[in-house]
Amino acid sequence: MKLTTEQIEYVSNYIQSFDIKFHELQVELTDHFVSIMEEIWNEDKELTFHQVKYRAEQRFGRNYFKEVEQERAKVLRKEYKRIQLKMVAEYLKFPKIIVSILMVILVYRISFYFENISLYISILNGILLLASIFLIVNWFIKRKINGKKFLAIETAYKMNNGGIFIFYWVMISSQNFHENFHENHFKFIPICCLWVFGVLLVITGGHLTNQVVSNIKKQYQLT
Repeated sequence: MKLTTEQIEYVSNYIQSFDIKFHELQVELTDHFVSIMEEIWNEDKELTFHQVKYRAEQRFGRNYFKEVEQERAKVLRKEYKRIQLKMVAEYLKFPKIIVSILMVILVYRISFYFENISLYISILNGILLLASIFLIVNWFIKRKINGKKFLAIETAYKMNNGGIFIFYWVMISSQNFHENFHENHFKFIPICCLWVFGVLLVITGGHLTNQVVSNIKKQYQLT
């Protein structure tokens, strides 16, 4: 037996009662639960809707739905990490590596115009932090599509925080070694490379979020 539209909506609300907030999981879990119910109902057509629902519930543990969400988030994080690192790797291959090298050289050469190297590092940190904040704002604007939240967008946003982590690494590294920069300016080059890597994480992180949003709109036919 097929469930009616009203019954499917009832099942959907039941799934959401387990604090499943993300639309794609709501759709997937509802479809799965409905399929199980229809299978049970076909085996015994004398059962009532609530009896069928109860039997379907027995096939799942109380924590099943949240476990599915956690597992899906884990899979997405692994997948998005692979995609983002692949994007960054493209900037380390010809011809984009030329742009990356020029960025390192430019950041390094500008440092000679600063008598206080700590001030220059603070400026670099500020630029990286502002760029990371831009990603957060970009996520905030796109975190919902037609009022619906998606786990894929939420996970992509968390991948965007790489630039902020690099910011802290630059700050910590510069505090530990900034006195050596005056003695040997070449020691500042690793900081430049680290900063450029942070910029690449910001650029690819923003692109990843936009790509995920675009894919979701196509998949669910949303605008």
